[in-house]
Amino acid sequence: MANQAPAVSTPQADNLLDRSIDIANLSLESINKLRTLFHSISLISKSNTTSQELAVIGAHLADEWANLIDREREDLERRESKQ
Repeated sequence: MANQAPAVSTPQADNLLDRSIDIANLSLESINKLRTLFHSISLISKSNTTSQELAVIGAHLADEWANLIDREREDLERRESKQ
C-alpha cells in the first residue's frame, strides 16, 4: 500500500499555502541580499582576481536560486488564486 499524506481541512490547507508563500518571499528577499553582497565583493575585489571570480560565482548562484524560488512562489500564488 502506498504512503498517503494525511487529509487536512480546507482552512488548514489554505494556511499551509499562505505560510509557504511567506517562506518563499522571505527566502527570495534573503537571496537577493546575498546576491547584492556578492556583487559588491566582486566590485571591490579588482586587485584579487580569485576573490572577484568567487564573488561572481556566488552572485550567479544567488541568481539561480532566486529564479527557482520565484517560480515556485508564483506557482503557489496561482494555486492560491484558484481556490
